Amino acid sequence: MPHNQAMKRIAGALLSGGLAIAGLGFAAATAHADNGFGPHHWCPGQRHDPPTGPGDVVWDWNVCHTFYFTNYGMGNVVTSYSGQIAPVWDGDNPPPEAITPRQCPPIAFMCP
Repeated sequence: MPHNQAMKRIAGALLSGGLAIAGLGFAAATAHADNGFGPHHWCPGQRHDPPTGPGDVVWDWNVCHTFYFTNYGMGNVVTSYSGQIAPVWDGDNPPPEAITPRQCPPIAFMCP
């Protein structure tokens, strides 16, 4: 067998084995998706822009907060620019309906 042909076979075998091992590794992994609601933690000095922070909300910016993003209209803090309820729950134990994904389009008037 010529040297070039032997090298191709060895390279092919190594590549096939490597792909098989990589495939087994990916198949064994379990994915855990974050639903995005939280809990999230924010402390002074961190960015307050989503997705790492709550946005422009009215709360004590000198202490750490545990917060959740909620469905619209179910938060417990207001925004600093409009005074409307923000989709943010400050604190632990938000109501389950506030952090359960809705099965409708993300347009508030289209949800039941």
